[in-house]
Amino acid sequence: MKFVIDENVSFAVVEFLRENGYEVIAIGEAATSGLKDLPVFELTKKEQAILLTRDRHFTNPIRFPATETNGIIYLRRGNLTSEQEVRIVGSFLLVHDHEEFKGKLVTLYQSGTKIR
Repeated sequence: MKFVIDENVSFAVVEFLRENGYEVIAIGEAATSGLKDLPVFELTKKEQAILLTRDRHFTNPIRFPATETNGIIYLRRGNLTSEQEVRIVGSFLLVHDHEEFKGKLVTLYQSGTKIR
């Protein structure tokens, strides 16, 4: 699986995904740093990737339809530490096969998951 990681997600998640064999494009890295929402979404589509973000704007299905991507994973806002973000994302990927959320919006909470 390939991920586009929005710059509002902890870099520890980027490192975790890379260490576990996932291909990752991190928006916070030099070449893509500072991209606005629409170019991030377009990059996600072009790369046939899964977008991982903490930006609530990406939950708008009219502006950013998950069906045009390999999925959008939204980490619900809150005071999460880097370790908590890694745990939440890692637990989700361990339990859910990509086919379950391909083209869908996933919301990850500390206490659970919603796929729609």
